[in-house]
Amino acid sequence: MSLRMAQFGLLFILAAAHSSSGYHEETHYPCAFIDTANITGSYGSDGSYVHNWTVIPHHFVAVYDFVIENGIRIPATPHLRACVCKKTPCVRICCQEGEIYDLERRQCSVPTAELSTLPSQSHMEVELNNGSLRDVALQPRFSIHVDTPCGHMKAVTKGFEYVHWTLHENGTISHRGHIFSKHYCFTPLLHGNFTWEWQPLACAPEKLHFVLGVREWTYAICLLIAIISMFIVLMVYLLCSEMRNSFYGVAIKTYAICMILGYALLGYLTLHNPANLSIAACRILPSLALMYLVLSFYILSFISFKLYLSFHGVVFTKLMFWLIFTPIVLIAVGWSFFVGFSYYGYRLIFGGDTCWFDPRNWSIMIYLYAPVFVACAICGFFYILSLIYISEQPEIETEKSFESIEKNRFRSFWKYVGYTALVWLVCVCVFAFNYYREERSHLNYAVSFCMAFHGFAALYALIGKNQQIQNFLRRIDNEEDTCENSVPLSSFG
Repeated sequence: MSLRMAQFGLLFILAAAHSSSGYHEETHYPCAFIDTANITGSYGSDGSYVHNWTVIPHHFVAVYDFVIENGIRIPATPHLRACVCKKTPCVRICCQEGEIYDLERRQCSVPTAELSTLPSQSHMEVELNNGSLRDVALQPRFSIHVDTPCGHMKAVTKGFEYVHWTLHENGTISHRGHIFSKHYCFTPLLHGNFTWEWQPLACAPEKLHFVLGVREWTYAICLLIAIISMFIVLMVYLLCSEMRNSFYGVAIKTYAICMILGYALLGYLTLHNPANLSIAACRILPSLALMYLVLSFYILSFISFKLYLSFHGVVFTKLMFWLIFTPIVLIAVGWSFFVGFSYYGYRLIFGGDTCWFDPRNWSIMIYLYAPVFVACAICGFFYILSLIYISEQPEIETEKSFESIEKNRFRSFWKYVGYTALVWLVCVCVFAFNYYREERSHLNYAVSFCMAFHGFAALYALIGKNQQIQNFLRRIDNEEDTCENSVPLSSFG
């Protein structure tokens, strides 16, 4: 009991010393995390510790308040760790005796009975300090660790052949002057059809490398097409006097601005290497893109709500408009701010390997597609209510002008919403397909073409199928024809 109390007291003192020494000191540990072992529960004399029959001096011991899994630093309960690999060279073996690491399933498994017997984990060929190669017992010379340092391990090959790595007496692994990473583990791999050979496996790179190829340029060009289309919609609704000050026109113009800014930011992030952007830019720019995209969908849900009320004769005042529209904007801003400072799996959502959502996890489904799905559900709800109302009304041959305008807006708007939902459904499906394949596919081109289609859909539905906009464009065309056919007064002299 007294030993436990002494250990707890020492752990507390070490933790206090680390916390009181300031930020600069607590980032300095006696060795890298990969070279340590958890020695909580171990204690020796004279301030030293005993771990696996090895005496570890106190200056090789520190309090760690984190662990590293798959290259990610994860907060953990403060615990004692010792630099065991500094005292005795370490050898890391992936699996327990009688098991191998399955490269396809990424886990330890027992090989089939038809294969030859696995080599013993107690012995391995080692190059001694004098340069000779000997099959030696590992236990007396090395500290053996049985574990995989990462969730995804891979073999290092040259062409289609395994590289013959050499384990040295000091614990390093090399091949023709190339030193193997410390983040490794040994496993027997089948060489040929009958021979097992010890091979070090390396952690598969977690970093998402920036690629600027044909797919990325195609995506950026299609985004540019959508931006130009949305800009045309914005200009037409600004010039049309009937739409300029109506609530429907203001909402469509605000929506077009959001789409232009959101798509422009997506294009910028696609074409720029995150390594060339500052940490602040890599968090602010995707947060703004997320805000504009989410806000655009909730503007569509607001328009669907407004169209539904119009059929019931409810007229919006400016106060009503801003009382509903302002909370929508605040929600979108708050959501993007929240996501910009949030973590997913102990890693910042924005500001890591990519200045957008990491395609290797489900963060985009939670923080982008989920809000979009909610907005689409709201739109669908009011669409169904509007259809029910229209179906219940008696058919009148001569409708009032107001009713015909609202029904035309309703039809053109819902054509566009349908196209928009289709585009984003394709985006979700392509993401899910790539996620399970764990690599990008040629289906990314479908997303690119859908972005361009989204812009053309806006021109077709919001301009081509809107009666007021068409009447406005016809008036402009007629005025131009009148000017061309008129004769100047000066000709009648």
